[in-house]
Amino acid sequence: MNGEEPPLERRLTTVLMLPDDLVLNCLARVSRLYYPTLSMVCKRFRSLLGSMELYQTRTLLGRTESCLYVCLSLSTDSNPLRWFTLCQRPHSSTKSLVPISPPNNLCASLADVAVVGPNIYAIGGLINRKDNNANASSSVMVMDCRSHKWREAPSMGVARVFQSTCVLDENIYVIGGCENLNSTNWMEVFDTNSQTWKFLQIHSEEICVGSEYKSVSYEGTVYVRSEGKDATYKLNKGRWRAADLAMNNGWGRSSSHCVIENVFYRYNGMTVDWYDSKDRLWRTLKGLEILPRLSRCGHVKLTDYGGKMAILWEEFGFVNNHKERIIWCAEIAIEKRQNKEIWAMLEWFDAVSTNNEPYSLAHALVTTI
Repeated sequence: MNGEEPPLERRLTTVLMLPDDLVLNCLARVSRLYYPTLSMVCKRFRSLLGSMELYQTRTLLGRTESCLYVCLSLSTDSNPLRWFTLCQRPHSSTKSLVPISPPNNLCASLADVAVVGPNIYAIGGLINRKDNNANASSSVMVMDCRSHKWREAPSMGVARVFQSTCVLDENIYVIGGCENLNSTNWMEVFDTNSQTWKFLQIHSEEICVGSEYKSVSYEGTVYVRSEGKDATYKLNKGRWRAADLAMNNGWGRSSSHCVIENVFYRYNGMTVDWYDSKDRLWRTLKGLEILPRLSRCGHVKLTDYGGKMAILWEEFGFVNNHKERIIWCAEIAIEKRQNKEIWAMLEWFDAVSTNNEPYSLAHALVTTI
């Protein structure tokens, strides 16, 4: 009109004229949901958004928040795992998954994952899948969620695939998944502070029967379900003891589970349930009837989203007459009521990814940074 910059461009120009410490102070007050968009403004923003100084400032200002990460498993051998984070779409109230650069040394396919602090660990899996003689891996790759940079971590003592992983007190417990399974190699524990692995010896071969396990950190200890024994054990004072039969039966039928504020939730193919440890029975999480029927969907993942629940599921649909795989995400507030009822309060749900690539929903994790 008269050659003047539009208001938004004038504001950006003003911010870019500030010294780094003031720009960091401004960026630290912005939700990380907007960081992927802000990183495209200029190289300076991109550098500051990945700096440790920014996250130190966020901590000092009390601006830390829960951030959702999603891992998709692809059938192609060249890049078996693909990582995404949830962000706010520009000029929209909706959210979407945006890709994260993969590590230089690709994570093994079928790697299991764990989150500790700002770091996501990709552990074990299969290597050399192009060959008929694919091998289990002992390698561990770590992504710092503040910078989205990957590095190698110390390898496990033995190679593992199809193992189960859980986290307790900043220690990563890895169960099963190795050859010649016995009481000496059944479980390894990684101390993320000292960055060291050790085998956790057990006093009985009973729990080592079979090859499939589920594990979870619950009630201040580690629970492990042995599919071979059809039983759940909990670690108590250095020994494994049988857990409640009702808990085991319900957990055995679940395809996904999580723990939120010490309440154990499962997805059983029809509903989301929670375990009443006092009455020793599973109760239905009420209030999810407003969501599309999850039983019609493919993979479903539950995760603790900063005291809320994130539910991700995939389904097929048609977009512009083409069959596409759609990933949906819902954020659920949890409300505990009288009469031993827990209700789900839907805050939002949306299709966060639409694609026709041959992937499947493998993992959903949350870190607080």
